Amino acid sequence: MREKDISRLLTDEYAERILVATQNTPRSVQEISDRYDIPIAACYRKIHELEDAGFLKVAEIVTTPKGKTMKMYRSLLRSAVLVYEDGTFKVKFEFDYEKDINGKWIELNSSNGT
Repeated sequence: MREKDISRLLTDEYAERILVATQNTPRSVQEISDRYDIPIAACYRKIHELEDAGFLKVAEIVTTPKGKTMKMYRSLLRSAVLVYEDGTFKVKFEFDYEKDINGKWIELNSSNGT
């Protein structure tokens, strides 16, 4: 996923709720959907996008009393800083692991208007 796509993902309301929900406690998709008022299909979609981008991981897989397995997700994002300076928006991410964009400023708007 490109850095700009990652930045756009983080401005998504559902993605934001998921990251907040999983910051300190691993949670299942159903629990996130129910507690944070996210439609279940959107919740699955955003969780997969966040996982693919490296912002979320499966912390554990648990078995329910009925014998069904359930993934518990946890956020890997420690912080995100957004600044506007000299006509340019920039974002910097800090993760719980080494990632190529960890601690680097990423410009969100380029000279070609994209």
